[in-house]
Amino acid sequence: MANDKHVIIGAMDEEVGALVARMENVVASTIDGIEIHEGLLGGQAVVVAKSGIGKVNAAYTATTLIKAFAPKQVINIGSAGGTKLGQSVGDVVIANRLQYHDFDIGPNTPTDPRFIFEQGHADLTGIETVLNELNVPHHIGLIVSGDQFVTKDSEAFQRIQAKFDQAVAVDMEAAAIACVCEKLGTPWIVLRSLSDVTHNEGNDMDFETYLAKASANSALIAQEYVKLI
Repeated sequence: MANDKHVIIGAMDEEVGALVARMENVVASTIDGIEIHEGLLGGQAVVVAKSGIGKVNAAYTATTLIKAFAPKQVINIGSAGGTKLGQSVGDVVIANRLQYHDFDIGPNTPTDPRFIFEQGHADLTGIETVLNELNVPHHIGLIVSGDQFVTKDSEAFQRIQAKFDQAVAVDMEAAAIACVCEKLGTPWIVLRSLSDVTHNEGNDMDFETYLAKASANSALIAQEYVKLI
């Protein structure tokens, strides 16, 4: 049976650290090799975990923590790369659908419902209200995940443009987390902030420069979101 705790997963130290800095009564520990911080965020009980980068790490972390804590929901935070012209570093992206951009079992893969995750996301109405009240530019839509950093000239970006032209952002973990959540019947929500925009030249350098800003924005939005629930 689900309890009132929220599990929040970020991939990197910067992403998790920005959130832990906003928490109260923090207790750090590890569970099956996963770094976690338990405490209060926005008055709500949370378990914050660093998964490490990539789909396998993310799936392992989500599975382990759902089994351990039976959370009310799983929140995925952190940074992402924007895939639309006109986006800016710091914009927030929220997924209403998640897919893998680097998974291919034939021409019908992008429309195969087995690999589209959209049925388990939490109600997005509240977070839209928060973002509007904070006057934070945001984009709601498809986020695609894969095990590579995507640059403007990369094959991955060309594939995303061709097969997932509606995608608002790219990351390396969210689809795997949503897959696990939907299999285990746990609601999920993805709250990320753009550290770079793939259309821009040198977006890999932007990522290094703006990761802290994106992490801080994502942590703020996560804090405001849990206050609603």
